Amino acid sequence: MPPPPQQERSRQTRAALLRAVLASFEADGYEATTIEEIARRAKVAVGAFYLHFRSKRQALLVLMDALLAELATLDVPVGVARTPRDAKAVVVEVVRRALRVDMKYLGAYRAWHEAVLRDPELAAMHAEIDAWTLRRVVGMLQIVARAPGARPQTDVQATARVFNALFWRLTEMRAGEEEAVVQATIGVLTHALFVDET
Repeated sequence: MPPPPQQERSRQTRAALLRAVLASFEADGYEATTIEEIARRAKVAVGAFYLHFRSKRQALLVLMDALLAELATLDVPVGVARTPRDAKAVVVEVVRRALRVDMKYLGAYRAWHEAVLRDPELAAMHAEIDAWTLRRVVGMLQIVARAPGARPQTDVQATARVFNALFWRLTEMRAGEEEAVVQATIGVLTHALFVDET
């Protein structure tokens, strides 16, 4: 990974380039995105791109690293929920935050999904990322399974695999009505994890 620039102007240029890469990947995908298009969107010369990144592949890796760094901050706090309502509220907040991160990086994951099909090194990284996110989801669901109001005998491993796949799929597509997608995801997840209130 290229080191972050030290000077403010360079940091601003790099940030503009990453926004342009993200927008180009979202609009056109990985293969169709060109360095020229990225530079045009960022309103910089093509040479400025190469001052910050060796290739669009490296820019994609930087974006994926940022996505994973944000996902790494998501946790279900242990022992915070004292009632079923508190437990659901914690889950709702974590899901909301996760989906906000996912939606922020739609273009990166669309490009990533396309690139891993042609690049064996990225495909290997993808398998590692998928295993990492699955372990995190399993860990969170194990905490939730001990919360008040949790549905008994939930198969945490199977549920984690389903939701891990769902979250990555949501990262890959532009859903349109983000709040509706968030509400639907929260509804499915809370129903799967908690006993329905009567």
